[in-house]
Amino acid sequence: MTEILPTKEIEAMCNRYVLGKDKCEGSEHFLRIKIPNGRLTADQFREIASLSQEYGRGYAEITDRQNIQLHWIDSQNALNIFSRLEKIGFSTDHGGQGIPTAHGGDVRAILSCPAAGIDKDELVDPGPIVKQLDSFFNGNKDFLDLPRKFKISISSCTLNCGNHEMQDLSFVAVKQTSGRIGFVVYAGGTIAAVPQLAKPLDVIVQQEEILDVARCAVEVFRDFGSREIKAKARFRWLVEAWGVEKLRKTIEEKMAKTLQPYNAAQLEYFKAEHVGAQPQKLKGYSFINIPVSSGLLDNEKMERIANLSEKLGNGDMRLTPYQNIILAGIPDDSVDETTKALKEIGYQLESPYLRWTTIACAGNFCGKTIDHPKNRAKESMDYLEKHFGDNLKKVKLQISFSGCPNGCARHLIADVGLQGTALNIEGRNIPAYNIYFRDPPKTSPTLGKLIQRGVNAEQVKLALANLVEAYLNSGSKVTFGEYYSTKAQEEIQKMINSNQPIVS
Repeated sequence: MTEILPTKEIEAMCNRYVLGKDKCEGSEHFLRIKIPNGRLTADQFREIASLSQEYGRGYAEITDRQNIQLHWIDSQNALNIFSRLEKIGFSTDHGGQGIPTAHGGDVRAILSCPAAGIDKDELVDPGPIVKQLDSFFNGNKDFLDLPRKFKISISSCTLNCGNHEMQDLSFVAVKQTSGRIGFVVYAGGTIAAVPQLAKPLDVIVQQEEILDVARCAVEVFRDFGSREIKAKARFRWLVEAWGVEKLRKTIEEKMAKTLQPYNAAQLEYFKAEHVGAQPQKLKGYSFINIPVSSGLLDNEKMERIANLSEKLGNGDMRLTPYQNIILAGIPDDSVDETTKALKEIGYQLESPYLRWTTIACAGNFCGKTIDHPKNRAKESMDYLEKHFGDNLKKVKLQISFSGCPNGCARHLIADVGLQGTALNIEGRNIPAYNIYFRDPPKTSPTLGKLIQRGVNAEQVKLALANLVEAYLNSGSKVTFGEYYSTKAQEEIQKMINSNQPIVS
């Protein structure tokens, strides 16, 4: 039975809870649970599993913003679901799929390193910063009618797992010559139909300044962002129109202070996932990153993982921007037992790197693709593992499957990006993918380049296998990306289009 709530409580919920619109798979509404920094407890994870079982056919997805999505949500159950989320401390983002105009945007869940506070190599624990930002923006009426969504990230580890280059606003931790940790500011990034890498404002701010900078930047977007055409309403278009100098000066004027200059060009660029079992800051303990294929979960696995987190760890769980799950606080002498238990659930830590770094969007629910990107990603990974076995572990590579040009799986900043499209064959639309390659970035991020259009979706796994085989056969000592950056496009296309099954 749906719980009847007081009117004031319902009004307050409207500021923090919204159902999203689905168009396919028989689902009309989805629920995107906003989990700042991807941090949650085993109890919270277990309650989300219960919501999945009761209202979402036992199905759940980890997103690349460290959130969890449920589908097949009946709007009649919304208030009861929202009330239960409120009790465990979570809300939802405001979506926007059902809004045809440039209105109703909000600040999405703050993304940050999932190993915050436990990564022994991190420059600073971003947890308190994320909590401060979320407490300010979440449900704040002053920021619930932005032209479009606004994404913020805090990068604090050496892996840049927060992907600062694709955020509307991002803060990247660096160690200054004084030894103090500061944050370099970037703005205007987006991976969409018209992509743009975030641009440095060439300033560095201290931790205590981050909230003010973020507030001022979002106010600028709210007050000056275009509301005429939804497709041109993201923050990147305002940054492009204004230029970073005007944006920086406007933020400084709002803050009534001059920000410290910093040449962001000197920053070294790197990007990776926290793979497998790794030692924590606290000696005697480790965290374990579970490779979750495209973030796909069911309520039974969720409950088993939550129980394992409490039994062998301290109940501290994290969701990663690569759609995986981290279990923290595992005593070193329990790592093997945890690994064995995870294998029984269906997760193998002996897997190739690709199992952690291959991601895919939920395009089969939104109606913008005729394929199922998550299934296609799993099919491809299974095929590669079957034919290359342990040799696949030699390939350090990130692959992303996006269903459409909107790039929800950020295919344009992956080593190999696949973007869903269609081939018209004899009057029928056949699922296909455009393939992008990104040149290995050295000092700054780069966007992928279109290498091949319209590869039949059924042939994608063969194309990927041919590329991996050529790389392995070369005996090259450089990375996959570096190897292919020296190849002509025609040569790569020839490999992609050979379409010959690999002989194991």
